[in-house]
Amino acid sequence: MEPLPPALIIAAHGSKASGWADAIAELVRHVEESPGVSAVFSTVGAGFLEESQPPLADAVMTPLESGAAEAIVVPLFLTAARHQSEDVPAILGLPVPTHIRRRAIAEGHRVLPPGLPIRLVPLGDVAEILHKNVVRRMALEVRDPSREAVVLVGYGSTIFFEEWEALMHEIRLRLLRDGYAGVSHAYCGHVAQLSPEPTYKAILHAAQQAGVKRVHVMPLLMAVSELQTGPIASACQTAFPKLVKDHIQLRYLADAILPDGDLAARIAFVALQAMGVTAPMFGPLTPGRKGGAGGAA
Repeated sequence: MEPLPPALIIAAHGSKASGWADAIAELVRHVEESPGVSAVFSTVGAGFLEESQPPLADAVMTPLESGAAEAIVVPLFLTAARHQSEDVPAILGLPVPTHIRRRAIAEGHRVLPPGLPIRLVPLGDVAEILHKNVVRRMALEVRDPSREAVVLVGYGSTIFFEEWEALMHEIRLRLLRDGYAGVSHAYCGHVAQLSPEPTYKAILHAAQQAGVKRVHVMPLLMAVSELQTGPIASACQTAFPKLVKDHIQLRYLADAILPDGDLAARIAFVALQAMGVTAPMFGPLTPGRKGGAGGAA
């Protein structure tokens, strides 16, 4: 019996937040519907590190045990953390230092044995992906970037704070090169302990930049959760009267990274590229409209 075509698995973090699983399911659906994917892969699915089901190891083993020749795994971690570089390869049985494998087991992950037909395919430059996502989400609102400011709100990490800062700094530089008058950032998770104060201060800082007439508050979170409706919304409500007094508008749509048609297209592109598919329709990627073909950072 001939093996089935390879399986494509998206590795994501997972969350208890209502709507998070639906956002990832929608992304998976749009990846599956991308041109060429159904002709190359027998199945497209998602696996998770925490909270959501199925666990990553189970998501990979199910198609392999059903006869798939290989599992192509694309990690969806648009954050600064060790998940992509340590946790995911350890769970997949790929080469990692022994202490990382032991830590994954101690944390309760099912760790697959080495030697399985699994390939981990990187998604690409996270700063580039997030920059394009932010620009796309603001595209219909921005008239003159030189009069607009952006506040990026990520989850953050106490352990990987320097990595988060480097990521935010790179996105900020890209937006400034786009001509925006000001860019600041804040965290709403680990670092901020769910407090609205860092976001509030970042809004005021952005509004103080020369020429700014409007401030956009942009959550860099994978899907909508209580973070958008809680601390970020609270910060916007607190800052609003001060900005109005200074004749500055505040825009906050409480949205998220997903849905993002270009992100779905990128996942399909790197997976197909890993399989040797080089048809012109799969590259290079270009900025597009939010939604369309695609779907806690």
